[in-house]
Amino acid sequence: MHSVSPQESLFSVDDILEDFARFDFPLKDIWLSAARFHFQNLDPEICALPPGARALEIGCGAGILLTMLRQRNPNITLDAIEPFAEGFAPMEHVLDHAAKLGGDIQRSTYEAFTPAQPYDLIYMVNVLEHLPDWRHFLDTLPRFLAPLGRCLIMCPNYGFPYEPHFNIPALRSKTLTGRLFRRRITWVEDTYEVHGLWSSLNFVRLAQIKRHLKGSGLRLRVRPEITDRMIDRFSDDPVFQEHIGVFNAIGRGAKKLGLTQIVRVWPFENIQPYMFLELSRTDT
Repeated sequence: MHSVSPQESLFSVDDILEDFARFDFPLKDIWLSAARFHFQNLDPEICALPPGARALEIGCGAGILLTMLRQRNPNITLDAIEPFAEGFAPMEHVLDHAAKLGGDIQRSTYEAFTPAQPYDLIYMVNVLEHLPDWRHFLDTLPRFLAPLGRCLIMCPNYGFPYEPHFNIPALRSKTLTGRLFRRRITWVEDTYEVHGLWSSLNFVRLAQIKRHLKGSGLRLRVRPEITDRMIDRFSDDPVFQEHIGVFNAIGRGAKKLGLTQIVRVWPFENIQPYMFLELSRTDT
């Protein structure tokens, strides 16, 4: 059972977010909003770990979510790696601040990272869609996991025809989508100083992940509750509502009518807009 320490009793999500809000970096409001939302998704998972457990965040970005989870859960080891790929360099100073608050953050890709010990929990938030080869990541994931370890992945599902970084429709072909919406893509990258963001996207789809994992060393569980949580976020998060407001009325209406339950049933789960995946080793 997870015991509450003096540090945890003083923990405040708002205080941490206000601290990071002092810095100037691209898409700051969106980063802060996402950190609050995903803290709500991940904190119960990490709090359930026993004292002394090991966890790893792959692709910690600006380090905001990492800082919140570290301060909330001081009884576990929470490591982090972040390669800072093209498009994220303007947030370097924010990551430095996160490192000062919570400990070491290794500047490394997952390929170059060699953990001292395997992890009980690995999580990655809005990272899988940026990996040059997500299939290779899944193939190498078992070496990071303890025998009963789990990996939680949250990211957009491009089986749903929408690209959330640029707020545009997503066709099945990334190349064609890029041609049709080149002006919008260029405007976003120039306005928010995130050059290279479009080129980093791989348009990964849930159906592709399922096919790739057949016969692999990993067991997949799709967590459908993320769909309703995303819809509830429209009511609680004005930044999210402004960024993806086109789906506000549609999503809330669908939930009210019970239509979001459809994504819990195959094959409709393959078109849910956002994925919450849980992976574990099959040899345990």
